[in-house]
Amino acid sequence: MWSFGILLWEIYSFGRVPYPRIPLADVVKHVEKGYKMEAPEGCPPEVYEIMRQAWDLNPEKRPNFHEVKTKLGILKQQTPL
Repeated sequence: MWSFGILLWEIYSFGRVPYPRIPLADVVKHVEKGYKMEAPEGCPPEVYEIMRQAWDLNPEKRPNFHEVKTKLGILKQQTPL
């Protein structure tokens, strides 16, 4: 689930490298301290919330794929084309 949250971030940031401005060697330290990337520009708040939930340090608190699929389906229905 963590990786799916990263994938969503990469999609909404149009392919930017995750954890910008943080040296690769320091990413784990930052994440362990609770750091979460900011929402990419133009990312709907509901999608960013899914990202944040996917990045919860406690795997038991992360949503499962069924829950994420349901949330994204609801968001799709609410979003005009």
